[in-house]
Amino acid sequence: METKLSDVLSYINEDVVDRFLAMYDIEQEEASKIFTETLKWLWLGNKMDGVFIDDSTLIIDEMWHNFILFTQDYEFFCLNTFGRFLHHQPEKRKKQDWYEDSFNIEEHKNRLEKLYEGVYDHLGEETLLTWYEDFPQKYSIENIKKLRR
Repeated sequence: METKLSDVLSYINEDVVDRFLAMYDIEQEEASKIFTETLKWLWLGNKMDGVFIDDSTLIIDEMWHNFILFTQDYEFFCLNTFGRFLHHQPEKRKKQDWYEDSFNIEEHKNRLEKLYEGVYDHLGEETLLTWYEDFPQKYSIENIKKLRR
């Protein structure tokens, strides 16, 4: 049974959003939007292989970390929504390795292209632009650090 995106997006957890608001100096509406984008991210990660966080989607990763801290809620959400627990597994390879090996650079470009295509095909142009144009500008590493309370 495939999980519908609309079912995922119907999930609400005010505690997760409230904790995020306590951690970051952003508006309620923006925190709710980031939570919604994180739910989309989790849905896509369950749907297709090759989904990963990069510098563009760091704010989604921050919200995901926040959601995971509500361990019972996160486990319940995953099991009831996807039928399995979605683990957060960071990249094991050091970032500098990507720059030192031209094969890895090409491999990384291919992974990004596949991810962009998957986001576009499954979630649409608006989500693609939000994740890879809007979020990198608003939520760079530096800006995330400035927003932390």
